[in-house]
Amino acid sequence: MTEQVDHAYMTPPQRPQPPHDPDVPASSSGTDPYRSDSYSASDAGDGVGAVAVLVAVLSGVVLLLLSSAGLLPSYGAGALQHGNERHEEGELETVPVVPSPGTTTAPTSDGYPAPEHALEESGKPHGPTDIGRPEGDTTELRPRPVTSLGEHPFNIPGNGAVDTACELPDFDTDTAAQRAFLRSLTPCLMEMWTPALREANLPVETPDVVVTHGEVHSPCGDRGWRRTAMYCGGNHTIYWTARHYSRVEGRETAGPYLGQFAHEFGHAVQGMTGISEAYGRALHEAGGTETSEGLELSRRNELQATCYGGQALAALQHGGVDNDHIMSALRDASNRGDQAGEVRNHGSTEHNRLWAHRGFRTNRITECNTWSAKESEVS
Repeated sequence: MTEQVDHAYMTPPQRPQPPHDPDVPASSSGTDPYRSDSYSASDAGDGVGAVAVLVAVLSGVVLLLLSSAGLLPSYGAGALQHGNERHEEGELETVPVVPSPGTTTAPTSDGYPAPEHALEESGKPHGPTDIGRPEGDTTELRPRPVTSLGEHPFNIPGNGAVDTACELPDFDTDTAAQRAFLRSLTPCLMEMWTPALREANLPVETPDVVVTHGEVHSPCGDRGWRRTAMYCGGNHTIYWTARHYSRVEGRETAGPYLGQFAHEFGHAVQGMTGISEAYGRALHEAGGTETSEGLELSRRNELQATCYGGQALAALQHGGVDNDHIMSALRDASNRGDQAGEVRNHGSTEHNRLWAHRGFRTNRITECNTWSAKESEVS
């Protein structure tokens, strides 16, 4: 690897200049040097000056003749850039100036991305160390997630999921048919959320979708096929346990599958924005879901995904998706939540209904900000 050195063009050496002294000393005779009689002896000096001028003129003529004959070395622009040259075997070769790369916004020491809303460049020189980079040069920039909860740049008033047409295949409950259904649905959900993500200068990255007939193995842990689907922020992937919905819940129509996938995709939106990262930090500081504070954080997280799911249903409905699918999905989302005797980490059925309908009715991201909602709305 060639080491890159940051060179600056050298300026030509300057001759030292005598100090400027405005105070002219008196002559040794004590007379005033500014009086005309103090220069009465300067006539002889005038003769010496004339000789000096003649010598200079003759010297110039001699130098001109020698130069014309090629007997003098040439001094040009190359000599002024000597710091950018290297000499090999008596030849003069110009070494190009290579800008040294500037620093990018790096992850913090604890492994989390920097919390500020930063723009990261991909391996290209930038910053104040750039030499010769033209003004207005727009290097490709990659937005980064923002690790924040209630006060988040994604919450732009008026923004929501845009109306999206979506061609869905005929639905069946076997694993292959579910996979085909979700594979068609994924780009539609990505399309509807992309404008809001871009306006907020946040990453746009389609999550992977794994539809499995058996157990789930992920960076976020393992789970059996009898459990519901999950989103893993560790690898930005939705894991869909196909047999849970068909066998454990006995769902036979497309609506519940559509609604639950919209909810899981809501978690993927949280992942792209950085909300998931912020939630993970807050949950760690709260002592996990074993504490009452941690459980409340979990409910706020899940209910926001439910609200985002409601927004997605509104966008699909306006885009022309079969209204039977949409209303069935909304009813299913409205009847989920923590049941009596269960761990209170997803919110009550009443509050799942509240946030699903709020997202569907308003289709506004700001209306799904469960992190700033009253505690009585996320119990």
